[in-house]
Amino acid sequence: MSRSTHHVVLTDWVDLPQSSKRAVVVSINRPTQMNCFNTEVVSALARIFSNIADNKFEINGEYDDDIAAVIFTGNGPSFCAGADLSNPPNPLEQSSDLHEHLYNNPVHQMSRVPVPIIGALKGHVITGGFELALACDILVGDETTKFRDTHCTFEPLVV
Repeated sequence: MSRSTHHVVLTDWVDLPQSSKRAVVVSINRPTQMNCFNTEVVSALARIFSNIADNKFEINGEYDDDIAAVIFTGNGPSFCAGADLSNPPNPLEQSSDLHEHLYNNPVHQMSRVPVPIIGALKGHVITGGFELALACDILVGDETTKFRDTHCTFEPLVV
């Protein structure tokens, strides 16, 4: 196995038994922040998924253009508890359809990946982390997995 460290995101190869193909493991690596993403994480994820989609992905100089799948997870007890509010990505840019914004949007780049993305979930999967999970093709979670979307809050309607 080769491992590449992008500090906030780790990548690794996994050899598949009885196959000449491999899977790529992509792990958000901010366990002390419950893998909340900031601008650095968003940029790293977008770059990694873009390179996989364009068959330009490598780890420490090791290149493989015959990837069978991507396993997307988080290090530590949580997959991703959403945005790091101390340094969040620009929400307008993350929801924009402009080319210069799509390049740095991990959800858009995930949609371009031609092989299945398997979300290996655990712990908190909240708001932006929920969006990352929903961009996966297959989700697998354990008994600790908790989904929550906090984009909006519903209040009683007073008439």
